[in-house]
Amino acid sequence: MKRRNYITILVAVLVLAAAIWFRRDPPPVAARVTVAWLRGDTNSPNAKASFRIYNESDREIILNWAIVETNTSAGWRTVEKSQPEHPRVIGAGKWKDLSITAPSGRWRLKVLYATENRGPALWEGKVETAIRNRSLNALGSVGVFTGEDSVTAEVTE
Repeated sequence: MKRRNYITILVAVLVLAAAIWFRRDPPPVAARVTVAWLRGDTNSPNAKASFRIYNESDREIILNWAIVETNTSAGWRTVEKSQPEHPRVIGAGKWKDLSITAPSGRWRLKVLYATENRGPALWEGKVETAIRNRSLNALGSVGVFTGEDSVTAEVTE
């Protein structure tokens, strides 16, 4: 009887260790995302400026928001916030060009994005989405993006 208790305790410890190992957060991804100003005549009203978003990381990213801010005496003030046009997903090693209306003076473009999950975090996100939507379709979805990072390009004219 004693031997059976030891085996039960050992199995319970192993199951608990496996659950903790699968639940742990994956190592942080070094998101190497940059933005560069390509061109644009920002001196005229309703001028368009072009930017290129580079995704040099090993995971896809999804662009959530493009925010144009102007510099005022009270700090940076948002003048425009929009979702980039589709396709919003940028693959690993790819880029996407954005065209935005440029204000005059000193301003910046801030792009908010999320990073693709992999491994246990991917399955956790799919299960969470399936439960929230009460549908198993999320389990077959392509990917789950989480987190929110930003990249900024500042322009002075």
